[in-house]
Amino acid sequence: MRRAIVTGGAGFIGSHLVDRLLQDGVDVVVVDDLSSGSEANLPPSVVVERLDIANDDLGRVFRHWGPDAVFHLAAQSSVPRSVQDPLRDLAVNVVGTHRVAEAARAADARRLVFVSSGGAVYGETTVAAEEGGPTAPTSYYGIHKLAAEGHVALSGVSYAIVRPSNVFGARQSAGLEGAVVAAFLDGARGTGVLTIHGDGLQTRDFIAVRDVVAAIALVGEPDLPSGIWNVATGRSITILDLATIVERTVGDMGGRAIERRHGPTRPGDVRHSALSATRLAALGWRPEVTLESGIADLARASA
Repeated sequence: MRRAIVTGGAGFIGSHLVDRLLQDGVDVVVVDDLSSGSEANLPPSVVVERLDIANDDLGRVFRHWGPDAVFHLAAQSSVPRSVQDPLRDLAVNVVGTHRVAEAARAADARRLVFVSSGGAVYGETTVAAEEGGPTAPTSYYGIHKLAAEGHVALSGVSYAIVRPSNVFGARQSAGLEGAVVAAFLDGARGTGVLTIHGDGLQTRDFIAVRDVVAAIALVGEPDLPSGIWNVATGRSITILDLATIVERTVGDMGGRAIERRHGPTRPGDVRHSALSATRLAALGWRPEVTLESGIADLARASA
């Protein structure tokens, strides 16, 4: 792989992927409308094409760059926002994905990698969801991510669909899909309040962005067959247990006393989410960052 386009490359996961690709010696151009991402997340040398994937001409950039691989991460990434404005979510996450896939095909890209959402696509999971198992999204966001996967699969380009569990790490903004770790750390550092939606007994599998990026880069290899890969640790915990980890970590660093407050359940949220990454592990991938060490690193970096 010599050249790559990363849509949403100025965002949370996208900017970490750009770092990884540059480290691997890949030339990268970023396509991002900067509605939620920031050029500050990127090295100054990276070319950023400010484009809205739902409306703007993507073909010019794709044809000019001639990418070996296209990594598609640009998205409307808030479940509540998808409920409030489902048509915009449809435009970005389905129409935008179709347009990216079409541009990748027209530019003769050898690989198209789409970052979907494991938690949103599978819906409620009483046992760890596998790639061939049933999907049952409970929000417009999840419905549209699943539909977008179909557009990628029909693109005619060799593809990889990545379904991560709840991703956390540096550069994550509270309020986006699965960003409860960022929200809790913001609360612990700011108001001293952790806001828990619902009773806090809902469960999630939290995966560090570094491990997710390693998985994305791995399945981005053009010689791999097309397919779907979950990215998860295989360990789900309750939101109450997550709050305890954050409180203990901040407290050990001399932070302020932290209060918990419970708010209403967010519309579209699933109660239990668990994913199996056995298929990805068969390629040699393993998660390296534990939830506890990852949160400690984030807390130290912001201290």
